[in-house]
Amino acid sequence: MELKLTILGCGSAIPSLLRANSGQILQVANKQILIDCGEGTQLQLLKYNLSAYKIDIIFISHLHGDHYLGLPGLLNSLSLYGRTKPLLIFGPKGLKKMLLQNFSGGMRLPSYQLIIKEISTPNRKKIWDENGLKITAIAVSHRIPCYGFHFEHSAKIRKINKEKCDQEGLGIVAIKQFKDEQDFINGNQSYNYQDFTIQIKKKISYTYITDSLFLPEITRYFINTNILYHESTYLNNLLDKAVSNFHSTSIQAAEMAKLCNAGLLILGHYSSRYEHTEPLLIEAKSIFENTELSSDGKIFEVQY
Repeated sequence: MELKLTILGCGSAIPSLLRANSGQILQVANKQILIDCGEGTQLQLLKYNLSAYKIDIIFISHLHGDHYLGLPGLLNSLSLYGRTKPLLIFGPKGLKKMLLQNFSGGMRLPSYQLIIKEISTPNRKKIWDENGLKITAIAVSHRIPCYGFHFEHSAKIRKINKEKCDQEGLGIVAIKQFKDEQDFINGNQSYNYQDFTIQIKKKISYTYITDSLFLPEITRYFINTNILYHESTYLNNLLDKAVSNFHSTSIQAAEMAKLCNAGLLILGHYSSRYEHTEPLLIEAKSIFENTELSSDGKIFEVQY
């Protein structure tokens, strides 16, 4: 089992030929999740061979255009694709009204059930808890209501008891079957996989924080997250601009990763002023070494 994140777009508000507006596909717990849906998201899905039809849930962080303007078109295309399965969308208050206005203005209603759940919380709120997948909305500080999202999946897996396998002289063939929770039969002898494995609980998590002032106090909500995606709109020499625009710098993103003890920090939501993003990476790595740049189409994976 794994958590797989594909960056569809990592740019900020002003359009750029270098990178698309915000959008990500998170694949975890047999779910395909779309996080934000900036203009052009449909094309990015096609470009990176991801099926819009397979999206199970959509999360919209806030109602600035670079994070949601691709949504009406995507919903319309899903009707054209013949979708019948209900689609669940989480987002801030006002999302439902916005979408209904699009439908009343000429777009036909979706061919499938659209379930829109609006979020309202001053700090954090669990908004999904099913089959080991828990999703929490976290209020951040932007010019309008905006939320980050923390995804945590717990799974029970079986770890091989190597010492016991060695005692019985069982090799790689048996071990592979035990890992697949299958008994191993050798002649007349049968070995129950439960006798040669130990059940353990593994957790994996991903945190998405975009369009926000530096908020060190919220890191308590995602301590030890495996991956933190944190906006880094500006280099730190534009700290005053970041504050006035309710954004963060690469240094601040790194400080957030350090405070929450993240496994990996991913930078993104770059200002269009930056043709090259390596200086942002250099700044962040001076605070938090295990940092990587996002770029359109880049994939990040964590194995259980």
